Amino acid sequence: MNELDPRVRRTRQALREALVALILEQNYDTITIQDITERAGLRRATFYLHYHDKEELLLTILQSAVDGLTGGMEAPPDTECLMYEQVYHSDLKMFLHVESNASLYHIILGRQETNQIIQRVRMYIAAHIMQYFEHDPKMNALSLPVEVVANYMAGVKLAMISWWLEKDMPYSPSQMAEMCARLSLDGALTAVLPEFRANHLQGAPASTVETVA
Repeated sequence: MNELDPRVRRTRQALREALVALILEQNYDTITIQDITERAGLRRATFYLHYHDKEELLLTILQSAVDGLTGGMEAPPDTECLMYEQVYHSDLKMFLHVESNASLYHIILGRQETNQIIQRVRMYIAAHIMQYFEHDPKMNALSLPVEVVANYMAGVKLAMISWWLEKDMPYSPSQMAEMCARLSLDGALTAVLPEFRANHLQGAPASTVETVA
């Protein structure tokens, strides 16, 4: 089937949106193909022209989300640019993507059956961070293994995305990107206590984030 055909793309998009909406309303295990096609306004037979079962449909949705989340991190860093600026712009793309797909990420990050997907997302993010390190000669001076640092930073980003969604996104994507860049590069103490700020964050702007009560 030609995936570039507009009719195919519309049909698959309708099926994806239907499954996401249903998962937000009920347990995934109880959802049937009939439920999905009825919600999408399509015939049951149409479903099987595109997907073998609902698991394949769900995996397609999740893979698309993972690709979108990490897509903004693929370009190697500009060595003339400060590290904070590189991380900030990468994180901004990430939070903008999550904001645009909030319902989907509520499913990915808020449901037990998606733990494997979360692990996959963390691995993707950590791998992209390691690519950044490989292109930055300053990272040769790291006192900890690169894998440890990259996975720590990936964990920070995922935790902040999850919290942001749970709290109904009280900060803008730009504010979240700023805080995420500070926490992942500086660590908690140096992010909130200026006297502990690390030398490699020269040029990072003063925080523009106001505390939400």
